[in-house]
Amino acid sequence: MSHDVKKNKFLKKILGALGFKMFPKETIKTERFIESSSLNSGDLIKLLINKKKINNIIQIGANDGKSDDFLRKSINTDTNVLLVEPIKSAFVQLEKNYSGYKNVKFVNKAIDIKSGKREIFSVNPKYHDFYEKKYQSKDVSWLTVLASFNKNHLEYHGIKSSHIQSIEIDCVNFEELIDQYNFQSLDLLVVDTEGYDEILITNFIQNTNIRPLIIFEWIHIQKNKAEDLIELLELNNYKFLKLNKDLICIQKNLLFN
Repeated sequence: MSHDVKKNKFLKKILGALGFKMFPKETIKTERFIESSSLNSGDLIKLLINKKKINNIIQIGANDGKSDDFLRKSINTDTNVLLVEPIKSAFVQLEKNYSGYKNVKFVNKAIDIKSGKREIFSVNPKYHDFYEKKYQSKDVSWLTVLASFNKNHLEYHGIKSSHIQSIEIDCVNFEELIDQYNFQSLDLLVVDTEGYDEILITNFIQNTNIRPLIIFEWIHIQKNKAEDLIELLELNNYKFLKLNKDLICIQKNLLFN
């Protein structure tokens, strides 16, 4: 028996004792293929919009409306959408990418549990050329996606600490945002705030009576915080569908009507 085979069997035993299981490479390849061929969040939203189940949308952390984003390709030109993005450079591109959409409004602020000023961290544009070389790509505009209230979030994604800048931004809470833009009849809330999602969604549920379809990224949430959030959403009649890195939270009446 070769050394590699012995090592592999030993590794399987260790992982098995810890409660883990090694999957064959072919299984992993098949899983990736199935995922690439499956419906994504954008497909579901487009279907619900076309069936008139979704008419009014708020997206928190809209970025540039293009990078790592499913919403713009899913909506119709007359869908009512409120896009919230705090980073100015991304916000400028956001407005350009949504030109031609007549019922879209833009807010150059962040959402927080209370209104006021707050520090946010992002990649300093003067270091973008470093990441162009690192990732061998001329387009690193997606770096703005990483903007977060938590500096460690950027470092976790491979951004050098010295390349991170902090700026003070204006924040508004959900109640003020909804009242100011008259979005009480909200059908879909999309949250992508790089590690702050569960805090905002908890705040939204606890401080409003609106119960829309909710989509957020689950991948940055610790298990204990995810458990608390799921429990809160279940108490508010939500069921769940995981599509890749998105968790779709659906009201029972939407499922069965």
